[in-house]
Amino acid sequence: MLPNQQSPFFLQKGHIYGLPTIHYNMETAAQVKLAFDMLKPDCVAVELAENMELQLLHAASRLPDISLVASYAQEKSPIYYLCEPCDAAFEGLRSAIENNVRAHCIDLDVDDYPDFNDLLPDAYAIQKIGLESYYDVYQKSHIGVALRKHPLDEKREQYMAKRLKELSFSYDRILFISGMSHLENVFRLIDNNTFPEMEHAQRDSTELFTLSERAMRDGLAEYGWISTNYEKLRNAHIEARHASDHYSGTFPPDRQQLIFNLYRQAADNYSQTTGNSFGSYHLRNLMKFVRNYAFINDQLMPNLFQILTSARGCVDGNFAYTTWELATEYSYRKNIDNLPELDLSVEELWGHSKKIKFQLKESSRKDLSFKKRPDKSKFKFQPPGTFGICSYPPEDISIENFGEFLKKKGVQILSEEAARTTPFATSLEDGIDIRESIRHWFEKKLYVKVKGKPPGGVSSVVIIFDEDVGNEKTSNQNELVEKYPWKLSWLGEHSQESDMAFYATPLSANIVGPGISRCEYGGFMLSSPPRRMLNIWSDLDYEGCRTKAELLLVAAIDYAVKPLVVYVAAKPPRSLIKSFAARYGKKIVFIPISQLSPVMLNKIRVFHVLDGYDKRHNADEYIH
Repeated sequence: MLPNQQSPFFLQKGHIYGLPTIHYNMETAAQVKLAFDMLKPDCVAVELAENMELQLLHAASRLPDISLVASYAQEKSPIYYLCEPCDAAFEGLRSAIENNVRAHCIDLDVDDYPDFNDLLPDAYAIQKIGLESYYDVYQKSHIGVALRKHPLDEKREQYMAKRLKELSFSYDRILFISGMSHLENVFRLIDNNTFPEMEHAQRDSTELFTLSERAMRDGLAEYGWISTNYEKLRNAHIEARHASDHYSGTFPPDRQQLIFNLYRQAADNYSQTTGNSFGSYHLRNLMKFVRNYAFINDQLMPNLFQILTSARGCVDGNFAYTTWELATEYSYRKNIDNLPELDLSVEELWGHSKKIKFQLKESSRKDLSFKKRPDKSKFKFQPPGTFGICSYPPEDISIENFGEFLKKKGVQILSEEAARTTPFATSLEDGIDIRESIRHWFEKKLYVKVKGKPPGGVSSVVIIFDEDVGNEKTSNQNELVEKYPWKLSWLGEHSQESDMAFYATPLSANIVGPGISRCEYGGFMLSSPPRRMLNIWSDLDYEGCRTKAELLLVAAIDYAVKPLVVYVAAKPPRSLIKSFAARYGKKIVFIPISQLSPVMLNKIRVFHVLDGYDKRHNADEYIH
């Protein structure tokens, strides 16, 4: 016998075999299937309302498709029975129907039944120690401790005992599927000679529905990945039994292995959709983290919320969303008999829920790839135009050097933000932290600095000298004008030069020599690698930007190929722009312009534009 194939366990009273279960749980549903295959009963009795037996049997016959039995009464909230593969009671009904065995629902339908959450050990233990040992632990944990019982529980147990006694006169081998807290009480009450008269609650109607795709993703007790894999392994188990009359090697399913397979498949999908690599260390750290997360909540295996939270925390929001899509997909939703669909929320089905938000990172809106150069033989000669402008090379070098300085400063700022101080153990790390060591002098310990690792490099830099919101007036005081109306996008001339976009004073405002104009930046943006930038000032993607400074920043985010964007200005960007950057996996590093050298800022703020490359050889004579 393989390790995960314990012998089916049940309690016996005469020719009634009772199986203690947990509602809507895969492990006990699998135990029902194993017990049914071994016992081969001629009758199955389950803890479901007797007055809805017809609809419940119909729902079980539709499995693995999901059904919902809804019962309505005046001035009462509707009662829902969700029929899914991983419920022990519906597994019993389904097995009976598949094997032409009589099945009965024998519970009493009651109104206003309270919502109890019994303190049970994690059902995954059944996979390792078996149902018998699990039930023994459950029983011992309640020795001398009175279980919370409602008067309606006693009525239900009496009714089930009465019905079992009646069925025992007609059948030779009855499999009774019951919740753990009821089984022994029902067996004890079977010995009673008389039972009180009990009636089912009054119902106006009982109908059969199915769930919409959205409700099925959110509403299944055992989420779609577990239910789908249970169904696949159940079918393989049935085929193996028909072939060799032995249990298959993969049934009952191992929840831990299913979760590992979920993460592994999600990792493959994540790599395909995002292009990001997913190392084996990610999977190892993820499984370790989610295990510990379950442990601190007194569980052996995590629930779906913990699985998704761990995926988001250990990797990112995109991976968590990919995991959610895969985990909640249920491939057996067919509805071939066209049942009406209900779009119920989790709260309507279960009464409580936890919500998780995914901060998705989208791919860039711009095509940042390089295009293959056309065949030179197909080039058409185009004579150069009469007019053309270019930059002054020494100023290009200065501004590129300043851009590199800002890139390093941005990375340094994030490194310092992530830095921490720890007690000295085996390494001095990044040096002794004198301040912390003196502060903790009474501990007789040295403290060392540990620099944080920045999330990546910088490929885009934005410097705003003046936002230029158009608040200057003309001489007639009636018209607002822009101080920096000239807007241009410039491509880098070689691999060491960035693409540039800027807004500046008019080209003709200050002529300093023949074909040489002196201008002043209001703000500019540098982005590398070069020769990728379109004319951002006419790009419709940036219509919603409020100011020219905001447009430069949004464009810098779009054209950035590395995760950091340095933004130098008098005030930080709006939170909306920060959210926009986060959506595309970018982070804005804000540097107040007051922290930079005014001398250097004044030097790079003024630039010269030449009317053609031929002006470069004598531009030095006019530029000082």
